[in-house]
Amino acid sequence: MNYFIKTPKILHSLYGDAVWFLPNSENKIYLTFDDGPVEGVTENCLDILKEFNIKATFFCVGENAKNRPEVLSRIVSEGHQIGNHSYSHPKGWNTENETYFEDVEKCQQFIASKFFRPPYGKAKRSQLKVLKKRYKIIMWDVLSGDFDPKNNVDTVIQNVISKTESGSIIVMHDNEKCGNKMLAALPRIIQSLLEKGFQFEIIK
Repeated sequence: MNYFIKTPKILHSLYGDAVWFLPNSENKIYLTFDDGPVEGVTENCLDILKEFNIKATFFCVGENAKNRPEVLSRIVSEGHQIGNHSYSHPKGWNTENETYFEDVEKCQQFIASKFFRPPYGKAKRSQLKVLKKRYKIIMWDVLSGDFDPKNNVDTVIQNVISKTESGSIIVMHDNEKCGNKMLAALPRIIQSLLEKGFQFEIIK
């Protein structure tokens, strides 16, 4: 499994239609979650965020939002941001453009958002070029690695706290596969980043 914990700057320029980083001088960082809402995971994630009184941005899968509208409502009512993460989580590289666009638009029926994140971070530049006309495409600067079976909780924590800087967009996952690991790592990540003086913000 090959991936970057810290996204190389070359990708920022190659995929200029997307936002990878939100530079600022106020130590603001942007915690994001992909793939929910998932029963028993997203609610626990929200409980942790509430305990620390911080806000995050949830890129939700349309099918999950359709099946768990009460969890989606809780995300919004507690002041978090939501974004479109497609309806069925297709890989853009392996999907015909029109089929991909239809999947993203189907998600909008359940997640009305101006933000879009491609599943797996994999979309053709031709797809992003069209989607940027309607959405602000949000990628990331720091990948937690919570999805990697080789990573334990301590590794996930270290991945995030060692690579985060002012303006970083951090990705974690509130899905069934990653849920237990993410939930175990999240409080320690938040505590460490707060102690470093970072301020958690939603993407606007």
